[in-house]
Amino acid sequence: MRHFPLAALHACTACAVLLIGCQSAVAPVQPTPPPPPAQSLSFEISGPSQIDASGSFSWEAIAFGGSGEYQYLWEVTRPGQQITTNTGRKLSLLVTDTDGDLVLRLTVTSGDQSRVQSLSVSNCIGGCRR
Repeated sequence: MRHFPLAALHACTACAVLLIGCQSAVAPVQPTPPPPPAQSLSFEISGPSQIDASGSFSWEAIAFGGSGEYQYLWEVTRPGQQITTNTGRKLSLLVTDTDGDLVLRLTVTSGDQSRVQSLSVSNCIGGCRR
């Protein structure tokens, strides 16, 4: 059996530590990843684009993207009348034959993004002009 001097054993142990490395029981601190960028805001308006009888009608906004919190501003234009506004995801209006055609303008805001869309609604209660 071969015998190695004690100094050689110490050198081999030091080499093994250098090759294997030290491992800590404490997990390394990982930087927090940045949040994903907000998706582009968009929306759709559902509801009638033509009205054939007097009554109550509703339109609803369906928003996508943005930061998730949505604010809605509806502006309703009727010929010869002041613009009326409403907030909320849904708009309900009583429409009669004397109202004429309507223009619904909706602004949706989410975070620092805003989008605007208009919908023309034909009032055909007394018959539509073609």
